[in-house]
Amino acid sequence: MTWKRKKMLVITHHTGEPHGILGAQVAATYMTQHLDVPSIVVGVTRDFEQENLFKFIEEYYRGSERIICFSHLSGRKDLIELIKAMKDNGFRTILGGPQAVQDYTGEAEIDRYPLRFKGLKGVVDLAFSGPVDYLTRDHIMNQNGEIRFPWRNEICLEIDWKNLNVFSNKLERLPINVAQVLRGIGCPHARKKCIVRLDRPEFIDDRGFTSEIETFGCTFCDVSRDKGYHGYVSEEAVLRQIKALPEYDERKIPFELIDEYPIMYLPRLLNGVEKEGIKLTQINLVCRVDDINLHENVLNDILSEAHRKDIRIMFSSIGFESFSKKILRNFNKGITVDDIVKCVRILREMKGRYGNTLLYKRDEGAIHGFIHPTPWDDTETMPEMNSNIAIYQFFQDILPENSIPLIIHHASYLGDWIRDIEERTDIRFNRDGTWIEWWTPIKQGS
Repeated sequence: MTWKRKKMLVITHHTGEPHGILGAQVAATYMTQHLDVPSIVVGVTRDFEQENLFKFIEEYYRGSERIICFSHLSGRKDLIELIKAMKDNGFRTILGGPQAVQDYTGEAEIDRYPLRFKGLKGVVDLAFSGPVDYLTRDHIMNQNGEIRFPWRNEICLEIDWKNLNVFSNKLERLPINVAQVLRGIGCPHARKKCIVRLDRPEFIDDRGFTSEIETFGCTFCDVSRDKGYHGYVSEEAVLRQIKALPEYDERKIPFELIDEYPIMYLPRLLNGVEKEGIKLTQINLVCRVDDINLHENVLNDILSEAHRKDIRIMFSSIGFESFSKKILRNFNKGITVDDIVKCVRILREMKGRYGNTLLYKRDEGAIHGFIHPTPWDDTETMPEMNSNIAIYQFFQDILPENSIPLIIHHASYLGDWIRDIEERTDIRFNRDGTWIEWWTPIKQGS
């Protein structure tokens, strides 16, 4: 294969809201600046018009090599079908990002269990997982199969925040109002190996049934299984990312700090940006309950400093996930209901002291983790959850507008649990793209 012109589209899931996609945008920036393959990101919304998208793609690649990349499919079958359509139209297809290799490979023993996800080997030419730093032009042009690049804490984080577009019925440049800054590579909760005994789900009649699985981190988290934990990038790398962010009224736009345990780092971050003369607007945190509970005094100091500097600190998503002891244990969250109650108390008290310097409430834009329904909802867990929600008034500020049903990706630790059930019982489950439909158990012979 020889180059005609060098161009690339990175197709990804997007909601259409003005937020960046760090992984896909870093990849497009890297291919543009380091591999001489000019690339842009196209976030495809769920309501996209297929015919118009095909016309755009054909026009974009006119006179160019027909090589297209996909990333962050978010379980969408329409994007999987889009990959197939591109393959059928003569494109070389590349899949990158979280779970890329697992989605390429699919589940084991598909001959014995025909409902299992067969993988994307038939429509994807190359799947790669890990940092884009290792990708070469030879990989893009010639490599087939799967590649796993090793994670390390020195990775390319150059990013062009202007390379993001969104497609619904036409291509539109998407202005970025919220960006991301990477500090933590993976989740520290995923460092420790655990053997978790999962309770009997409601769809199994045998009251003595249990299943043990090995997990690193939360059982439902496919990202922790794919990436694990590889430490932090340097403080210099964090500051370089912040310097590169777009500005509005001479302040950096709000950004999400990607770090599951950010609180002890925030004082150094605030000091570092002050020394560099960088003015911030808002830092969004996606963090764990135990980080807040363990560092209440530090958080108080952070909010005092942020108030002085007119910087907002927003807990945009905290992983509560459930208000049931049993379900938290099955999720291997590493927290209890009492921990959640303490965390919410801290946030409410801090809100009373610092007002709009601290944002964490649903009506302030936060969407906290609440996974429901689950396979373990029963006459024990439901009254417990409803009681805790009412007693501690979580409905006032914590509960999202809608809970998120438990999603079991085939490559998550709970995917192992589902396959164990299939192997030990007469129950089978349909697959919906890369997800397992645990909510529709099928008994063999029924």
